[in-house]
Amino acid sequence: MPAIHLDKISTKAPKKHDKEKIKAKTVQLIEELDDLQNLLYAESKHAILVVIQGMDASGKDGTVRNVFGKLNPQGVLVTSFKIPTALELSHDFL
Repeated sequence: MPAIHLDKISTKAPKKHDKEKIKAKTVQLIEELDDLQNLLYAESKHAILVVIQGMDASGKDGTVRNVFGKLNPQGVLVTSFKIPTALELSHDFL
């Protein structure tokens, strides 16, 4: 599997995207995630990891609230990561 370099991915939305279409697609994906969450939770074998990276005040909390707030809280675990320790920096987490 190729490495993902988050620092190489732009944080700005491409200008060609339509905000209203993206909002509609997000609603559709949240409904799909809700269905999949029930299957994953019942099976207890697999999980989905979502990494949200951004500067302070970039909207991470709002994203978590708007997307994952619609899912069953029993199947959602949110963990905030602060500045990595020296030991954490010595590991490749992704």
